[in-house]
Amino acid sequence: MADLGAKQPHELLFMLGGVLAVLLSVAVYGIQWTTQGIPQSQYPAVVTTMIINVVLGGALWVSAAIVRKNLMNGALVAGVISVILIYFGGQPGTIGGVVGLLGAILAAAKPYLPWSRHE
Repeated sequence: MADLGAKQPHELLFMLGGVLAVLLSVAVYGIQWTTQGIPQSQYPAVVTTMIINVVLGGALWVSAAIVRKNLMNGALVAGVISVILIYFGGQPGTIGGVVGLLGAILAAAKPYLPWSRHE
């Protein structure tokens, strides 16, 4: 927990976006599977969406580490991952992608913000 306090806000948004993409897709399809079942004709779409959300959600989490090494490279990586999540991730991917995109915008704007000039 102490490590979370040392992170920048954009890093936390990247991590939150990745976690939301993964956990929301697991929750949505898990609840649908246990309550009413998933029709066999929808299996390929569900599996594809789950794989996209898990892989890109994990990549969005990793971009929080990339942004520590190079701010703009991490912001670009997170922005591209977020746009792909928004486009292909279904509703859970869209939610995680929007949060990641907000983090990418904040990371790209960080050098120009008045309170970050002292670093």
